[in-house]
Amino acid sequence: MGDLTTILPSYFGFSGKKATRERGSYLLQTANAIFKIHKTNSSAREIIARYNLLKRLEEAGFSCTDGIMPTTSGTPFVTLGRDTFVMARHIAGRDPDLNSIKDMQLVLESLARFHNAAKGFGDVPPTPPLTEVFAKQSAVLANAVKQVNRRPRLSDFDVLMLKHADFYATRATRAAETLAATDYETLHANALASYSICHNNLKEESLPIFEEACFITRFDEATIDLQLTDIASVLRRYARKSNREIPADRLLEMYNKISPLPSSAKEIIHAQLSFPWPFMKTITQFYSKKRNFTPAGITSRMTDILEEQQIYDAYVNDTLQL
Repeated sequence: MGDLTTILPSYFGFSGKKATRERGSYLLQTANAIFKIHKTNSSAREIIARYNLLKRLEEAGFSCTDGIMPTTSGTPFVTLGRDTFVMARHIAGRDPDLNSIKDMQLVLESLARFHNAAKGFGDVPPTPPLTEVFAKQSAVLANAVKQVNRRPRLSDFDVLMLKHADFYATRATRAAETLAATDYETLHANALASYSICHNNLKEESLPIFEEACFITRFDEATIDLQLTDIASVLRRYARKSNREIPADRLLEMYNKISPLPSSAKEIIHAQLSFPWPFMKTITQFYSKKRNFTPAGITSRMTDILEEQQIYDAYVNDTLQL
């Protein structure tokens, strides 16, 4: 295949330039920017959809992304043998400090600007309404309880699940009732009709802060959805990983100054935050497969989830005033 440090840059219009290999990727320094060339497992269709999305975002006025660069042939990727490579801007930023009011403001204001720009286009899949997702997750839990109750012998994980199943089933029902009392269904339908884009996987590493601006990167899981879902994701991350000193109401106001929230935003976000996602996800992962053993660490992970949920619930209920 030859020396990829020189071959790869040439495909993206930088003949004569040499990239530096770093942790499985290739960094290319140019006069105006630093780019990262890396392998991807995404299909050609997925890469093209992501390229078009980032291009349209920039055209709509939101340039704080790691936009994908086209090759000299016009495609946003190059395939060499069995490997597919893409080149994107390298954002040499830092992860946001979730305990910093300034950083949280940068994150939420950037998210609001992204949402303002991310409408009316996008070849990404739509997300089903939360009402369906809540119902499906609750059904999985109910089936798991029936399945375990038929077993002659229970594992430690089974015992732990049964002990808390009723509590979390009730929590899931209350979240569904809170959601049903809002105009969520109408807002979700409008979001699909207007092609409103959600990032759908916001984490610290996808929100690098560089030169006093928060960039939004890693759009691999972008979907068409009600954009409140991204806000709920940021608040969930904040509640789990910070000292929780900034009230949720204040965080929402940071976003609202840039992109006005619907009147039912608090209720919808509260429903999303109060639904027991970590518990349900663990139950689904464990009981959706036939096992004759308990995976190492899953019982202790469930214990951690239960302890974390208490702290998390206290923050949401105390600081998100309905």
